[in-house]
Amino acid sequence: MTRLIATLCLTTALALPLGSHADEAADKVAEAKTLVSKTLIKNLQTGFGAALEKTVATMPDQKADAVRKELNAEFDRQREVMVEGLSKEYAGKFSLAELKHLNEIYDDKTYQKFQGMNADPSSSVTAISQGSVTKLLNMLAVASAGGEGPQPGSPPAAAPAPAPAPAPAK
Repeated sequence: MTRLIATLCLTTALALPLGSHADEAADKVAEAKTLVSKTLIKNLQTGFGAALEKTVATMPDQKADAVRKELNAEFDRQREVMVEGLSKEYAGKFSLAELKHLNEIYDDKTYQKFQGMNADPSSSVTAISQGSVTKLLNMLAVASAGGEGPQPGSPPAAAPAPAPAPAPAK
């Protein structure tokens, strides 16, 4: 009987670290899912929504609604794939404390203000960035087409006017 009790105590003692390790792994994945959802997925959804509305803007209403429904359903499927895969990847690379710290950063009101300003298509920050990025992309396109592109010191090419902000989803 004493041997049975000792064996049970030893088994329980050895199993506890495994159980707590499994709990920590699950906690890390859960924390990573929160992080992925409020960062990457949120930004992707915003960009996808704007691109989708731009795509269906010229379509008849009935076709636009069908396209929205189909593409949003596929986006939802792909979002789940990304959330699961990215969460497991981050959980494997970061400690639970690090993941919690990252989530705290993204919850910070000052950081949210900063990100909101960067994400606002009508902000001067966006206009400045868009002009520079457009010029750089134009230079890359010219270079890849075999042209020499502008020479250093030559006047910069005019950047195209920024596209208007997409209409809000209906």
